[in-house]
Amino acid sequence: MTSPSSPQTRKVLPSAYRWELLVILFLAYFFHQSDRAIYGVVAKSIQDEFNISTELLLRTRTYMFTIMALIVPLAGFVGDKFNKRKLLISCLFCWSVATICTGCVSGVWGMIIFNSVGVSVAEAFYGPAATSLIASYHKETRSIALSVHQTAVYLSVIFIGAVGGWISERLDWRHAFWILGGVSIAVGVLLIFRLKDPAKYQIEGDSETETTSKTSEKVNVVDFLKMIFANPSALLLTVGFTAIVFVNNAFLNIVSLFLQGKFDLKPTAAGWNGMFWHHIAAFAFIYVGGFLSDKASKRYPSFRPKQQFIAMALGVPIVFMIGRASSLAAVYALFFAMGVCRGFYECNTHASVFETIPTKYRSTTVGFMIMFAFIIGAWSAQIVGALVDKYGVDRGYELGFAMLSGAWVVGAICVGVAAFFTFDKDRAKRIAAEEEPPRLSV
Repeated sequence: MTSPSSPQTRKVLPSAYRWELLVILFLAYFFHQSDRAIYGVVAKSIQDEFNISTELLLRTRTYMFTIMALIVPLAGFVGDKFNKRKLLISCLFCWSVATICTGCVSGVWGMIIFNSVGVSVAEAFYGPAATSLIASYHKETRSIALSVHQTAVYLSVIFIGAVGGWISERLDWRHAFWILGGVSIAVGVLLIFRLKDPAKYQIEGDSETETTSKTSEKVNVVDFLKMIFANPSALLLTVGFTAIVFVNNAFLNIVSLFLQGKFDLKPTAAGWNGMFWHHIAAFAFIYVGGFLSDKASKRYPSFRPKQQFIAMALGVPIVFMIGRASSLAAVYALFFAMGVCRGFYECNTHASVFETIPTKYRSTTVGFMIMFAFIIGAWSAQIVGALVDKYGVDRGYELGFAMLSGAWVVGAICVGVAAFFTFDKDRAKRIAAEEEPPRLSV
């Protein structure tokens, strides 16, 4: 008897649906990042109302990312085992409600409960499931598809940089959370009607897609751990991803405070310029980098991690100089250059590691990477805040950005080792493993 989820019985979707899926998940990720990023934009207003130190203000980000890091491995396994459609819709509604509740708090503890805990737990389940789903539908266009999805991060924070600061000046910071949470709920309704269950649908022209043939294999925790710790490329690329997250987390949460404190900008100007110059460059060059990677990697598979290594290595002095820049023009130019490096790196964040791991472990691997990266990256903004409290605005931010550039040094070294010494071997092992016939359960 033919199983309900077999290719013979699934409904056929037009080939264009893989791009519709990408658009839908782009919108979800856009507001996923908006709901998280708004805190950094309105942080000064929150600090003034609650009368707290910079270190305590940013400690809430440490709690958020640490909690997310602890939850996301479970999210990865859930994403590989359970219905991705229901999972994505559920977590979107949960983080939307938590965002609305954040606007109702009366102190730091309320901020921690609803924003640091509520939003982070719900958001933790989004990334692994969404990334795995996109990768399953996009094979030849994987870097481009994942790059498009990633650009939601850049556009959302540019949007938040302008709109969030404007709302906080003309209304107050609470309205920013209420408005964003409400719009996110509307996106959740869209997902209910347009996000299709891959177990029930087949893309036109695909006789057997990865969504059913490979990812249907059961995920065993022990087997996954054996695979990942026997895969030096995956581990080294995870360290590189950790370096990116460490810097990105700090940048997102301190940049508005940095511009307001060092250059005396108003919230709207600080939010817009802090988010725009960096993220518009990353937005443009993630497409350039993704296009180059998809083309070059057909002949030279290790091109993906080599591109990441070059991008991060070039970014080290750029990040270092931000804290020492003495004019707004120089700061904005450095923000832009840092964004170029970030775009060239992040177009291959998952595409590189997916080359070295079996398909059935994609969602779990993303969860593992996020866990490791967020455990370390959770502390970056708080550390910078503590440096500012101790040494003052000018010296504190100099030391803070020097620390962040050091993280990219470590990341570049690890990615370089993977790119030039281990990647080709681990990729060959993955291909050989996937060509083996599946083991029968007894």
